[in-house]
Amino acid sequence: MEFTPINNRKDSSFYQEEMEIRFCQCDASHRLKVSELFRIMTNLADMAFEFRGMDHQFLMKRRMVFLITRVSVNIHRMPLQIEKIRAATWEQSVDRAQFIRNFAVWSETGELLAEASSGWVLVDPVLRSILRPAQFDEAFPGFLHPQPENLSGAPAFARLRLKETEEGAESCPPRRIVYSDIDGNGHVDNARYIEMAFDVLPESLTGKSPREVQIVFSREAMPGETLSLYRKIDEEKVLTKALIKGAADGKDSFLCEVTFDE
Repeated sequence: MEFTPINNRKDSSFYQEEMEIRFCQCDASHRLKVSELFRIMTNLADMAFEFRGMDHQFLMKRRMVFLITRVSVNIHRMPLQIEKIRAATWEQSVDRAQFIRNFAVWSETGELLAEASSGWVLVDPVLRSILRPAQFDEAFPGFLHPQPENLSGAPAFARLRLKETEEGAESCPPRRIVYSDIDGNGHVDNARYIEMAFDVLPESLTGKSPREVQIVFSREAMPGETLSLYRKIDEEKVLTKALIKGAADGKDSFLCEVTFDE
């Protein structure tokens, strides 16, 4: 997606917001945290729907809620504290049960900072069952405005796997799910999983700015549960890949892969 003039920042198919990176969103290097970048994007998706007259309450009353299932992010440069950015989102396509939504983040001068692609499913919050995209189209014909020609520069979605017994896998301290982890859907806020992943990485990596991030949300973690955490770090000549998994009761909750340049 190209950098579009700000006077066209909000329309029915392409939604943009300008904002300033705040101190509370940054790490010790005064760079935006990956989890905060994730929050910016997911909040933007919410605002795009609200702009069209569909907020959470509107959808909940109709027994519909969108849940994110996976994200792939390409980071060219992480925004810095007090830097002003512009973030945009648009719908790309529907792939089977997945609604594909893309994002782009620029500096105020038009420098491309990050690109992302995400997958979402439509769920009945009462029955906890996945709804077909056609059911959304039938309820709200013409609401979605897919732009299949406007691809994201994010990496293709990867199939992430980590077995606790495989070579190089390490067990990390478990993480009990507490009050501050839970969002309005009654389960762990998605950005919290990214924070859990970064919390088990060594300082030698967290001090760097990541280049790619992929995360898959497999199973909702609920209050009172304890996630067993595992990591595997592969160091190559020009980059380092860290794969982190959280699991409960023998089932994967999330997998997150982060790629750092050397």
